[in-house]
Amino acid sequence: GAKGLDVEGTTAIVRRESDAGQDIYKLPMPAAVGVKEGINLPRYPTMKGRLASKKVEVQRKESSANTGGLKMVTLQRPPERVSNTQILGTGPEAAAAVVDLLEELGVFK
Repeated sequence: GAKGLDVEGTTAIVRRESDAGQDIYKLPMPAAVGVKEGINLPRYPTMKGRLASKKVEVQRKESSANTGGLKMVTLQRPPERVSNTQILGTGPEAAAAVVDLLEELGVFK
């Protein structure tokens, strides 16, 4: 199975590990490729990156790519979720408030 896959225009470049090292294949698109586990490991954003992304304005750009007949109708940022829950107190009163909040959020079924 493939360990790496890149697309350049209408060509797929596939990397496969072998006993001799690494085999590289160039395939015309469309192509079907069997892959090994780990080829698509997620990259989780850092906290710094997440905070910086909230400050960036979404830019609208026209695409010249072939969309296969699909047309973009709208692009918009989702509404921000605001969560300002504060539970003040100690002991059983605060514990009951926490349980009520968790039930409201659907944590308990």
